[in-house]
Amino acid sequence: MAGPKRKMEMTRKAFPILFAALFLAAGVSASSWHALPLWGGDVRSLAIHPDDPDMVFAGTSAGQLYLSRDAGRSWHDAGSYLPFPGWVVNTLRFDPNKPDRLWAGLWGVWGGGHVAFSDDMGKTWVSRVAGLPEEPVYTMALVPGREGRIYVGTLSGVWSTEDSGESWRRLTADLPEVQKVTSLLVDAERPDTIIAGTWRQAYRTEDGGRTWAGIFEGMVLDSEVFSLTPVPQRPGEIWATTCGWVYRSLDGGTKWERFKEGFEERRTPSFSVLPDGRLLAGTVAGLHVSADGGKTWKRTGDPALAIHGIYWHPKRPDRVFLATEGSGVWISSNIGDSAANFRPSSEGMTNTRVSALASFGEELLIALSHAGPISGIHLSRDRGKTFEADGFTPLPTVLDLTWHEGRIYAATERGLYERRGAAWFRLKELGETRVEQVLSDGPQLVARTATGLWELKGLKFVQRPFEHGAPRSAAFFGGALWVTDGSGLYRLTATSNDTVATPFAGGRLHRLQDQLLFWGPGGAWTRPALETEWIELTEKASRLLPTGHERWSALMVSGDTVRLYDRDARKFRIVEVPVPTRDISSALVVGGKLMLGTSGHGVLVREMGEDLFPAPAAPPAPEVVETGTSPRP
Repeated sequence: MAGPKRKMEMTRKAFPILFAALFLAAGVSASSWHALPLWGGDVRSLAIHPDDPDMVFAGTSAGQLYLSRDAGRSWHDAGSYLPFPGWVVNTLRFDPNKPDRLWAGLWGVWGGGHVAFSDDMGKTWVSRVAGLPEEPVYTMALVPGREGRIYVGTLSGVWSTEDSGESWRRLTADLPEVQKVTSLLVDAERPDTIIAGTWRQAYRTEDGGRTWAGIFEGMVLDSEVFSLTPVPQRPGEIWATTCGWVYRSLDGGTKWERFKEGFEERRTPSFSVLPDGRLLAGTVAGLHVSADGGKTWKRTGDPALAIHGIYWHPKRPDRVFLATEGSGVWISSNIGDSAANFRPSSEGMTNTRVSALASFGEELLIALSHAGPISGIHLSRDRGKTFEADGFTPLPTVLDLTWHEGRIYAATERGLYERRGAAWFRLKELGETRVEQVLSDGPQLVARTATGLWELKGLKFVQRPFEHGAPRSAAFFGGALWVTDGSGLYRLTATSNDTVATPFAGGRLHRLQDQLLFWGPGGAWTRPALETEWIELTEKASRLLPTGHERWSALMVSGDTVRLYDRDARKFRIVEVPVPTRDISSALVVGGKLMLGTSGHGVLVREMGEDLFPAPAAPPAPEVVETGTSPRP
């Protein structure tokens, strides 16, 4: 079977520029942006200060590093607003030989990996990658009493340093099958004994990495080992979590025994052993607890939680932190057997994924996705100043929101929903099919699914004939419904079905008030009327996001450039944003403010005004909509 090793796109040449930028402590407020108070996060790692159980750091999948000084009750940026843009903070470790040094192991969203440390509680970072390969760093282990010795697990195996990362060497070069090392365990009593958990079982060395041997007995082949946890009170006892439940070894990893009775989910990323002997296993469907040494398990807490990590401090073993996927940090001061003991504790974290935005009067609707128990629609009755618990409705992943004749509709991955009063109801005509878009124009309301079109007729939706490929986008324009599939563009009326030439295949549509926009990998183009030619706005691959505003009606993202359309001036105007442009998922202009829904940074807001648009460094090429070049026939 082929391993997971592959060529990474990120090159080391990018690192000096990236780290020079990310070490600057320039927060969101420096450019007048701020995030709405909608708390949560995809927390991939936690670290509790060895001398202070109330000081906790949290790293996210979008590159944030949060700090809490009150045991998780509130969080703030440890240093800069976004210290690691484009990186997943997968590992945080305090150095046992330098208690105030915090290490971070990173892997890149687009490839690559990195190791860095901070000696000032996350304010600034020092890079330590000389000699490391350009691949993800999944895990890290430091050795008490061996200052400077660090092990990291990467895509190509185990690497080590004896000089705090000044130089690295690969320990598993003679074992090419040791790939994607996602967990490491160093024996505290025998620091030359190391166990590496890989994407297929585990390997062990007893001579500091000179020789390795597989430790497979009792463990099913293809078991990816996510974590390795020793039991301090019982030498030789180790627990391993995998993609297939949990394993225990009583002899330092030579033999393994699997335990799964009572588990309601097999994929188990995290584990912990409490001083009273109870075992905690974090799965992608909730926390499981065993009080009988692992023979039986019982789920406790919310089953919608996917748990990346479980943490507690020796001075406060009764306080347990859960690092979760999408829904931030959860805390319990007494796990017991009660689900009510765990509570979310993420105030100040804005690492949420926003899939749709909409505004209706003073109401602001924000759809969060991939957020566990907080996935769904969050309602603010004062345009984002506050969010109340009774304003949240759990829904399948929301892909689009629109208003039609006094009612609100949500297109989701599992059907079309309509809000009636404060409640949401799924419309049975479409069933649980994926609805990707819902659009309104006067009395017309159309829902676009992954396979067809549906139109509201009277009180029910009926399927509208569409004899082309799977529809990819739709827009009302000029008294017709325009639809694209993977190869063409079609103009549909009650009596006709016309094929319209496009600048390139595979584009998508957006109505820009009195113009039709066509965008995608071939750039962005506009068409003021049916009888006119397409006019090029930009040749760069682009995407358009509607804002719901008459004047500022669309946001265009082209590479690293963001532009907001100004209908009065009939041109797009550049806007500086504080996050990577690829993370912008939706936009809204309401109440004199520009709101950006993002994937990983929540909802960012800035007042509209001339200071929103930076002065160009040099006179730009004209971007007036009605000028440009037409595509060749």
